Amino acid sequence: MAIKHYSRFHIFVQKLVATPAGSKTISGFWHRLDRAFLRLSKGRTSLTEIFAGLPMILLTSTGARSGLARTLPVACYRDPEKPEIIAVAAANWGREKMPSWYYNLRATPRASVLVDGKQKVYSVREAQAEEYEHYWKLAEATYLGMSKYRQRVGERRIPIMILSEENQ
Repeated sequence: MAIKHYSRFHIFVQKLVATPAGSKTISGFWHRLDRAFLRLSKGRTSLTEIFAGLPMILLTSTGARSGLARTLPVACYRDPEKPEIIAVAAANWGREKMPSWYYNLRATPRASVLVDGKQKVYSVREAQAEEYEHYWKLAEATYLGMSKYRQRVGERRIPIMILSEENQ
């Protein structure tokens, strides 16, 4: 698995955001900016990708309780040997609580994703065993703060959801 090489600026931003203070500060507003930027760029790039070098998708899931469409920018991890698969980790900025999109995907294992300039529909399942370990290592290699998040979440395991494009 190739480790992505980041600029010094990307490394600085990733380490800053991985701190408890950085996560708390950025998480309150960054997703709104990133969502707008992803929409404007048609999913080709995000502010997170520009500032931190992390690949992002715009994930639309069905609300588990409301039944309404919920759209959020989410960091994604892709294996170069399986580019059709998108993995997302429910790290929630290293918080002890799961992100709401995780519960949404569990309740309705289907999502619409804006990525690489295309809107596509994906089936969703939770990674298990060896597949989980594979994508966890990929997430750690992609985002330098992922191991810090794992330390901060306490007892909870950070789930990894696997998105597979549905055949048209």
